[in-house]
Amino acid sequence: MPRRSQSSDPIDLDEEDECKSKRSRASIRRAPKMPGSSNRIASSRRDKENQDKLDTRIFDLYMEDLWKRTDEDQKNAYAYLDPLWFNSYVNGGNEQKSRILRWTKKLKIFSRKYVFVPIVLWGHWNLLVLCHFDETDCSDAKKGPRMLLLDSLNTTDPKRLGPDIRGFIRGIYEIEERKESAHFIEKIRLEFPKVPQQNGEECGIYVLYFINCFLQNGKLAEVLQNKTLEEDFKQLFDDGTFDPEELENFRKDVHAFQVERSTETGQ
Repeated sequence: MPRRSQSSDPIDLDEEDECKSKRSRASIRRAPKMPGSSNRIASSRRDKENQDKLDTRIFDLYMEDLWKRTDEDQKNAYAYLDPLWFNSYVNGGNEQKSRILRWTKKLKIFSRKYVFVPIVLWGHWNLLVLCHFDETDCSDAKKGPRMLLLDSLNTTDPKRLGPDIRGFIRGIYEIEERKESAHFIEKIRLEFPKVPQQNGEECGIYVLYFINCFLQNGKLAEVLQNKTLEEDFKQLFDDGTFDPEELENFRKDVHAFQVERSTETGQ
């Protein structure tokens, strides 16, 4: 996969506040302060928030590490885009759009069962999953091409990404010189299933976790092959795929990875 230049500046999500939890102030219970503890508590909270926020560099490095641990057979069925590509396509000029589409073409999306498209816009991470783009029958609700947008903070209104996603997909079909009509492309379903919701600013970690659920335990892919979307994610919640303890352990692993990479950079 073509890589971006290492000299490119990653998008600093710390400067954005959109993926903060939008609970009303009245609903937040304040713990009683203990004498002398306020500074320590505030510092601890800042440390945790900084660990939860992922810039594109850490996201990309962790994704590469996750990919290395993936079974070779799965790698043939899956592909993933660099986390900056979608952002660059949406915000770039015609030359930049063409460059992104040429890079995307090399991933052979139309030979994959699932393609992961991390989206980082407006300081918030989402995961777009292109499902069964190797199929050409949009009428098949179980196996035909479909798109899932997994958003751990639905209050940001993920449907607003629809026009940009559609434009990106049209560009992919055009660069591949596919025979499908524009009407066919518009019929590809873009769906917004309910997924676990974040409590703070860990949207990037949730995106990595969703990808991990596809790659490591295979349950998401297995269920998507056999059921309609509404049944898919209901079963996933019921059978414990999105286990809170598992998610917390995954978060800790990402935190440890960040510390390790920061230490290596500082040496």
